[in-house]
Amino acid sequence: MRDTGARINWKAPRTWDEVCRRHAARQRWNSLRRFLAEERRRRVLELILELGGLEWGAQSRIAEALGVHRTTISRDLAKIMPLAKACPSCGRWQPRVWLDES
Repeated sequence: MRDTGARINWKAPRTWDEVCRRHAARQRWNSLRRFLAEERRRRVLELILELGGLEWGAQSRIAEALGVHRTTISRDLAKIMPLAKACPSCGRWQPRVWLDES
């Protein structure tokens, strides 16, 4: 995107072609962001297994390893933890099997 120094007047009418191109660009960008977030969440799970769990400081170490803020890791964990459950015998996190729990 070029910086022309002028601000864009969003109140000005737009052509249908311009509207469609902007929409397609937003869809592409948001699709990429979703893909990158899923890849990061997969990596978070791998790091949890490498670290042996979520003891004190694990989220900070994961965030540092991935180069993101701790808050991002907290949000990722909030998103993925309903997909797992603790094993009753060993306490390790296992993928939740939805059909077995009904």
